[in-house]
Amino acid sequence: MIENIIIGKHTLESLTSGMYSDPFVVFREYIQNCVDSIDQAINEGILNSDASDINICLSPSDRTIKIRDNGKGLSVEEAEKALISIGNSKKSSESSRGFRGIGRLAALSYCKRLTFTTSTCGEAKGTKITIDAEKLAELLSTNNSMDATIVDVLESVYHVNHFQEKEFSHYFIVLLEGVDESSSLNSYDDVLDYLTQNVPVPYDPDTFVWGKEIVGRLQKEGYQLNSYNISLTYGSSSIRVYKSYKDKFVVDKGKNIVDSIKDIEIIRILNANGTLSAIGWIGATHYLGSIYDKSIKGIRLRKGNILVGDYQTMNVAFKDARFNGWSVGEIFAIDTSLIPNARRDNYEKNAAYFNLLEQLTDVAARITKDIRVASLNRNADLSKALEQSGKIKKVAEAAIDSGISSFQKGAIKQKLVSAQEALTNIKTEESSDTYYQTIAFEELDMLIGKLKGATTYKALNTIDKLTNMEKKILEKVFNVIMSLNVDNAENIIEAILVSFIS
Repeated sequence: MIENIIIGKHTLESLTSGMYSDPFVVFREYIQNCVDSIDQAINEGILNSDASDINICLSPSDRTIKIRDNGKGLSVEEAEKALISIGNSKKSSESSRGFRGIGRLAALSYCKRLTFTTSTCGEAKGTKITIDAEKLAELLSTNNSMDATIVDVLESVYHVNHFQEKEFSHYFIVLLEGVDESSSLNSYDDVLDYLTQNVPVPYDPDTFVWGKEIVGRLQKEGYQLNSYNISLTYGSSSIRVYKSYKDKFVVDKGKNIVDSIKDIEIIRILNANGTLSAIGWIGATHYLGSIYDKSIKGIRLRKGNILVGDYQTMNVAFKDARFNGWSVGEIFAIDTSLIPNARRDNYEKNAAYFNLLEQLTDVAARITKDIRVASLNRNADLSKALEQSGKIKKVAEAAIDSGISSFQKGAIKQKLVSAQEALTNIKTEESSDTYYQTIAFEELDMLIGKLKGATTYKALNTIDKLTNMEKKILEKVFNVIMSLNVDNAENIIEAILVSFIS
């Protein structure tokens, strides 16, 4: 019978630490609730979209984190039920980013006390709910044999308080106290890196000029890409958060090879009836190699402009998974059947998802073809660079052998350096190509070294046991002898050279 069914306390553990093994999902879960609340406030005329604000404040010295938004907030009547109930959200997956009613518990595994404070427009009261996460951990401990249900446990760890508030205030605040230091949740760099990839913020107009183009092209296709004002505060400083995309990015840190986006392709994913299921953009690059920066590499999936999965999620669309790392782009879900799963590491596996994957597999095949064409072109570029390298090498060797003036030396050195740069800028995949590239580079490097010690005297240039400094000194001595206009000047110079050779 139904009354004999008990949902035990350890189910709560599965819905907190079991569900959210990555501590940084705390920010995603709370921010998606912030965004939904802001959307509500805008739709109801409570808030102007330009005035929307979400702030994350990190305080490592106090071991606290505060996340605040100026969205609609919750009324006194609905706050307790909405914030303590589990999996009982009234939100719809069609209109809301957070809709399962689980995410608000995300922080319980990473702090000692979790507090929600909220108020809504039109009420002169606010609600404050505090959950003792430390006590909750004790009750869920395997050493605690207390027989209890989820309801029993929750009732023993949370406290509700109502307070007077300004009638037109509307906000929601999440406060984590006693944050677990090992979680890195108070690390500025780590948090900023996570936010730039996961939350619905705009493109940075200073580092990604293509951002404006993307928003405009998507709008022409009928899709409005919504982004929000999100700031990160650390100590006394506060910055606005933007997506991490850049116009230029490193693909080989060792060789300092930089690639760039040369154009944007809009990707349209259609349903069987011809309506849009998803839309997005792919950056057309020179495909010089796998993108080094993990914050921008890979085709990303998004729902409500919030990341689904990570930079490797779309590896499955590529026959050669590594080529997803050569790609850059975003795909935004439109179809309401494209629903992020509970862990938000992918979409639920349904017909809409498999349709998306099938069409993205075609996109991946085109990208792979472009990568291979680019590779073939680079092989042609390498052949051309090796040929040019060989020509300048012969010119330099001939000049050194015949004696070279300071003016000639500067001109030839510049050609040698330019030939090296041309070789360095070619991305090679095959080991044989890399071998010939390296050999040619080292030969040019050796000639640059020889050029430093080259003089106007051919015979002097051929004495390898002399240092560059010694050659330069002897060159000055020989010039003085030649300037004296004595009949036997050449004989004197030859005698000096013989003394160094023998």
